[in-house]
Amino acid sequence: MPTEKTLTPADEDALRRCLVVCRAESAARARQIDSMLADESWQEVAVFAATCAQMDSLDLMPWQSPPFRASLRDLDKPYGDPNGKREGAELLKRLLDANLSPFEPDPLAAIADAEANRQPAK
Repeated sequence: MPTEKTLTPADEDALRRCLVVCRAESAARARQIDSMLADESWQEVAVFAATCAQMDSLDLMPWQSPPFRASLRDLDKPYGDPNGKREGAELLKRLLDANLSPFEPDPLAAIADAEANRQPAK
């Protein structure tokens, strides 16, 4: 990540949870995270962890990007593209519409929780 983005408190919380999820993946992954933290900024390592967590939770292929890397401009792309650009953009939009961080380690579970906890309109 060449330039560090200003993170919201929700982003920081989601990224902290991504680090926890990544470390819990395996002892080797925990060592990798710790080693990276010795040489790189917390934000860079946390974004790496978010990539790992979202790729795993969404069962993405290596050529597909996690939702936090998606662009809402891709909402006009065709469905079924092997890169999944539209699908990633739609998931990003759902996260943002639910007032969630794009860095949620398990985006679908976070959206489901947000929807389940939403108060019905009066």
